[in-house]
Amino acid sequence: MKSIPVPSQRRLVLLERLLCDYKERTITSQKIEELTGWSAALVRRDISLLEIRRGASNGYKVAELKTALIEALHIDETEKKCCIIGLGQMGRCLLNNEELENSPFKLVAGFDSSVNRTEVLHSAFPLHPTTMLESIIKKENIEYVILTVNPEEAQPIATKLASCGIKGIVNYTPCVLNVPKDIFVENVSLLTALETLSASS
Repeated sequence: MKSIPVPSQRRLVLLERLLCDYKERTITSQKIEELTGWSAALVRRDISLLEIRRGASNGYKVAELKTALIEALHIDETEKKCCIIGLGQMGRCLLNNEELENSPFKLVAGFDSSVNRTEVLHSAFPLHPTTMLESIIKKENIEYVILTVNPEEAQPIATKLASCGIKGIVNYTPCVLNVPKDIFVENVSLLTALETLSASS
């Protein structure tokens, strides 16, 4: 299979999610354009990376396309443990976020440099001071981190995480993190997103 560039990966992840609720047996690139706003040509180019066949006029078989997406993107239902680091305003919002409820991603711990926050806040999972970060991540086999700390804390914590065996970081800070190549970072800073939109418009 061809290597999938990151922008295509992001669109294909969204396409897989879209197809979960799509009821028809086939779907065309024009229909995907209508549902997503991506051009039909871009859709066809992304799907060509999956190396599946397409009828000349009937579009893609939805079941076949979903299977190809799941295989190419390594989507499975195996439980993947996650944690939140930073329990300020953003972290507190994510404590009770329901988006992960029906997904394989499970929040199992939260961390903050303020012991008071970890004692006062209520959560369905344990909250710990960041001094326990490395031991808890290793003990719980946590694979993914949601990072919502203050900017000055971001890189020191990312450096600590590099020794814990995690696979990836969802980075809610505006910082560019320096981590080993085997740790993947998804940046979701509001400021960065707005600057990207501004540069594209």
